[in-house]
Amino acid sequence: MKVQGVIFDMDGLMFDSEKLYYQANLAAAQKMNLNYSDDYYERFIGASDEDLMAFFREAFGSEAQVQEFMQLTYQEIDQAIHHNELQKKPGLDELLAFIDQHKISKAIASSNFKTKISDFLTATQLASQFPTIISMDDVTKGKPAPELFLTALAALGTPAAETLVLEDSRNGLLAAQAAGIPCIIVPDLITPTAEMQALALEIVPDLFAVRDFIKSNS
Repeated sequence: MKVQGVIFDMDGLMFDSEKLYYQANLAAAQKMNLNYSDDYYERFIGASDEDLMAFFREAFGSEAQVQEFMQLTYQEIDQAIHHNELQKKPGLDELLAFIDQHKISKAIASSNFKTKISDFLTATQLASQFPTIISMDDVTKGKPAPELFLTALAALGTPAAETLVLEDSRNGLLAAQAAGIPCIIVPDLITPTAEMQALALEIVPDLFAVRDFIKSNS
């Protein structure tokens, strides 16, 4: 396939941020003496904060506890960014340089909110790289619903068949599938399942391999 556009997920794909979120969730739960299972985090990788909070309302028992938990989590994340703990994924800079060199359109479509996306891009000196950013502020439903990717596709103006979604999660892959856009999976914390292997265009080890895929299809 000739690639005219690339839509980037952010957390776990561009940045090694899923570990930061997990550690922040654990720290927040410990401060509040709440039970926090690994399963809580894994099931919502790639999903929106809205879906996550709905689950935590049931798990924690009250809206007040959920709000305090999320506030503490964001404080932990802000501290991590302040201490330069947010790391780019291997190959990100090289992939972005290749995309720009070949005049391929690009966008971010993230289940995060614009303020946090902006914080991450600023902290990693990438704020000028993405003129097109679609966040949960722009849609009514997060992944696995296709709205984020459909909105990004419309903004790019590229054909779906000639656009790539780059994702690390099952929720993101299902969203891309529902949007009719080919998706490459770059695994992060979760090993791809048989279902993901069947749905993904490719499963590759890192963003260097994504660059090589686009190069071989140019």
